[in-house]
Amino acid sequence: MPDFSGAGHSTTLIWTQKTLEVLHVSASPPAPGPVPADDAVGGASSPAAAGDSPRKGIRFFASPGISGLLLYALVFVLALTPVPYLLQTPGPVVNTLEPYEGVDLVSISGTQTYEAEGTLDMLTVAVSGGPGRDIFTAQAFFSLLNGVETVVPSEAYYPLDTTRDQVSDQNSADMMSSQDQATAAALGELDIDYDSVIGVSQIVRGSPAEGVLQPGDHVLAVDGEDVDGSDDGMSAVREAVVAADGEVQLTIERDGQTDEVAVEPAEPIESDGQQSIGVVMSPAYSFPFDVDFAVEGIGGPSAGTIFALTIIDMLTEGDLTGDQAIAGTGAIDASGTVSPIGGARQKVAAASASGADYFLAPAGNCTEVLGAHGVDDMTVVRIDDLSAAHQAVTDIAEGSTDTLPTCTDPES
Repeated sequence: MPDFSGAGHSTTLIWTQKTLEVLHVSASPPAPGPVPADDAVGGASSPAAAGDSPRKGIRFFASPGISGLLLYALVFVLALTPVPYLLQTPGPVVNTLEPYEGVDLVSISGTQTYEAEGTLDMLTVAVSGGPGRDIFTAQAFFSLLNGVETVVPSEAYYPLDTTRDQVSDQNSADMMSSQDQATAAALGELDIDYDSVIGVSQIVRGSPAEGVLQPGDHVLAVDGEDVDGSDDGMSAVREAVVAADGEVQLTIERDGQTDEVAVEPAEPIESDGQQSIGVVMSPAYSFPFDVDFAVEGIGGPSAGTIFALTIIDMLTEGDLTGDQAIAGTGAIDASGTVSPIGGARQKVAAASASGADYFLAPAGNCTEVLGAHGVDDMTVVRIDDLSAAHQAVTDIAEGSTDTLPTCTDPES
């Protein structure tokens, strides 16, 4: 799951899956072709000599037309041979301060908000290939020559037995977690209090929890005992599930409503002996107002920093971006720490093509960003955390750009 630098941590109550070994099969080189014999054998006798008959060797010739057709056919077959690689290309650029396809990407209700204007671009990477969708040899070859696109082995991101559905589920879970983390970071930056809870980020297909729990649910209590989003709280839920002799009673919050549900644990396939309900839990948050995101079809954690800046802009008076064209990327956690992401080269190219003047880059991506196509068209600003990103955007809006931290600074 290209873009795998998500922030935070999670506890998994899930069936384990066996990872297959990788078998590398090397093809032997073709045997050398036949070597033609000399026409004269055993001396330099002339065919005109008395009593000698000229020897005539039998030779076979392939028609140039047939050879060419065979070569073209071979190249054609090789070009259309699937290979287990991922192809990363620049994806759509979306301004989070404007409606996208008629819908606000970020909306806040239940508190005072302010109209946000300007350009704060969220960058994406389009990924071809992956589980169930290998790319062709020709695609991989031409992408290597492109300079903007990247070809990487699928194994670098996905275990061999990963399915397409699992990839989709994980991308959705990463995006949901990114939204929660970004909201928490933004509120923390503005000194607005919120509560930490246990969130359900993913449901295993076919598990006991399927149809009972949903991604986005908050777990408030297990068997009548209150739990919070700390490590101790998640451990309490896990221990209750493992030790249960029958159903586990969970108190959950969904869409602002509290409810009681029951889930009966079962032993997962190829398990270590511990029973499970088949959910992935991660830290989540209960905020004093509603923050909603409309990002259908986009997954992964890398939009976290831009989401957080968008929320800050909507909750504060004035124009945060100062009508400057700013793009950026970076995963974020609730504390505001910005982490590196995948596909940085493609995001730089996309930002440059969209006309951005400033690019906010996680410090951990600086080396990759500086070698990307289009980087010279923008000022690249290095960011380590949300406070630095917030200050950088404020300085850009005010025209105070001389002291902006960049990826070429010695400390980067």
